[in-house]
Amino acid sequence: MRPSDKNLVEPLRFQLFLLLICFFSPSAALSAEGEKVSVDAKLQMDLADHFYQEGDYYRAVTEYKRFLFFFPRHARTEEAQWKIARSYFHGKKWDEAISASDNLIKKFPSTAYQAEALLLTGLCFKEKKEYSQARFFFGKAKEEAADAPTADEAQWQIAATYLKEEKWKEASSEYRKINKSSKLYFKSEYFAQGLDRIHEIPQKSPATAGILAAILPGSGHLYCERYRDASIAFLLNGAFIWGIVEAFERKNYVIGGILTFLELGWYSGNIYSAVASAHKYNKKKKEEYLDHLGKGGLFSVGVSLRGKSPVLALTYVF
Repeated sequence: MRPSDKNLVEPLRFQLFLLLICFFSPSAALSAEGEKVSVDAKLQMDLADHFYQEGDYYRAVTEYKRFLFFFPRHARTEEAQWKIARSYFHGKKWDEAISASDNLIKKFPSTAYQAEALLLTGLCFKEKKEYSQARFFFGKAKEEAADAPTADEAQWQIAATYLKEEKWKEASSEYRKINKSSKLYFKSEYFAQGLDRIHEIPQKSPATAGILAAILPGSGHLYCERYRDASIAFLLNGAFIWGIVEAFERKNYVIGGILTFLELGWYSGNIYSAVASAHKYNKKKKEEYLDHLGKGGLFSVGVSLRGKSPVLALTYVF
């Protein structure tokens, strides 16, 4: 580059830098009418909160981060960091939410949001199906909780992770650790009693289904109460067997061999399908039971992070 060109480029870069400073400056911005609007910490936080309340979590994260950039020493920086973690959580960005919660605790070791941040981290690991990690953070949240509702929620979530892993005894035991003074006590006791009876759920033996299907195609499906599949399996395999017999009786060995080869596929498929049907039957019955248990007849439970801190929402359905 020639010296004259360099002298021309440098002022342009400086002007561009000034333009960017003016554009992103929190102290002043131009509205559509050309009126100068002062952007202070409250207005910036209100904007971020607005996006959060509207469910636009990615923009909320951007505005909370902008707040931290422009007002790094403001009294609400701790709150902004916590709201970034919540926004990532609601946006289903589990790893980002975990990182944001960790940053909050590292930057503010004595933060009032510590128990909630640990609880949120546990919820993220639960969503990631990393249940042992989730239980670790739920346990930490329970230890750090300054109020009973947060501690009860953490205990509830510990039990819920065992439920997800189908560890019925452990889940039942954890549900029974909910304090009797908690509003969740009766619901947790209902869960515990229901899990104690989970062995009473009707089940089908996959081995029995397979053996029946091997003896008579379709009977395995019939055992699993899949009547349509039973009819199809019986008629299809019966038709092939009849065709094989007819072919060999007429000494048409080529056709008989082809039909035999095809029938072996249908026959083995019938056995495999019967075993799979038993597993599906068991899974369906278990899910129906747990769904009924979750509803509690009249109750429903869910985690809410919309307020200042996450709480369990307990609803009675009339």
